[in-house]
Amino acid sequence: MDQKIVRRLEKELLKAIADVIARIGLRGLPLLPSHQTLERMVKAAVAVYEEAVDDRQQEG
Repeated sequence: MDQKIVRRLEKELLKAIADVIARIGLRGLPLLPSHQTLERMVKAAVAVYEEAVDDRQQEG
């Protein structure tokens, strides 16, 4: 995938994940993740998406 798209996807996912975690807060979560953990979550989500794109391209 184009790296510009990957970076944009990572940026938007980081905002979205951070927003959801902030809304749930400590009342619903056992701990608030560090920035490093949030970045790992984002990288994992993007990796799964990239794999899905690759799989689809191989099928078609």
